[in-house]
Amino acid sequence: MLKKLLLLFFFVSLEVFAEQSVPNQLEKIKTQKELKVCTSAGYAPFEVRTAKGKWVGFDILMFDNFAKYLNVKLELVDIRWEGIFPALLSQKCDFITGGMSITEERKKVINFSDVIYKSGNSLVISSHNSSKFKNLQDLDKEGVKIAVKTGNTGQQYLEKNLKNAKLLRFDTNSDLLTAVLKNRADAFAQDTVFALMASHENKGKLVILSEKLNYEDLAVGVRKQDTELLNKFNSFLADWKKSGGYGKAVTYYIESDKWTAELKN
Repeated sequence: MLKKLLLLFFFVSLEVFAEQSVPNQLEKIKTQKELKVCTSAGYAPFEVRTAKGKWVGFDILMFDNFAKYLNVKLELVDIRWEGIFPALLSQKCDFITGGMSITEERKKVINFSDVIYKSGNSLVISSHNSSKFKNLQDLDKEGVKIAVKTGNTGQQYLEKNLKNAKLLRFDTNSDLLTAVLKNRADAFAQDTVFALMASHENKGKLVILSEKLNYEDLAVGVRKQDTELLNKFNSFLADWKKSGGYGKAVTYYIESDKWTAELKN
């Protein structure tokens, strides 16, 4: 009996020590006066770098406001999308973002914030193929090529549902767009927000198919142990929405193309 009690005490002590040994990331950020956010540049209108290297986009403005909310400096870390989750887990940053969809698989690895935007994935084709392709069924034919971004939920959806069409994997959204405009692919699949922006910027050249692949909630991610940091961000997000700042950012970056003027700076 004594042996069992000692063993129980050992495991309880171990759990308490483990909890105490996990640093409070929010306090660490405040002490070091720096908030690190990992993202993948080139995902307009959420995060883009201008020719001079300046960061612009919805997520950039959001985290700039959050950094001010914490009274710290914002540092953005540019990482290829497939490396974004390992970067967070290896503590290279405090948050990850990038028009990121909430999925059950991702929930096993990280915790998500409250929803920052409701979206989904759409298929975009060249306008000269508008009579040929009306939906995913039309595209799922031998010889048809669909461009996808590596690691994107659009890619995952198509891998599960396509039977005949071929997927072409790319690292950036600009590569997806170029593949269709240069007729290297018959379509690309990406977040509806990006699809709308690409269509606006290439008037008359692209058509967004009316049927979405899926509907998704977008959020930012933190490590599972960083609950205080996550709660602080969710509080900020709620305040940002109440103040009207969130609505203005959505109108400016997502519902219009006015923000593209920033790319010239």
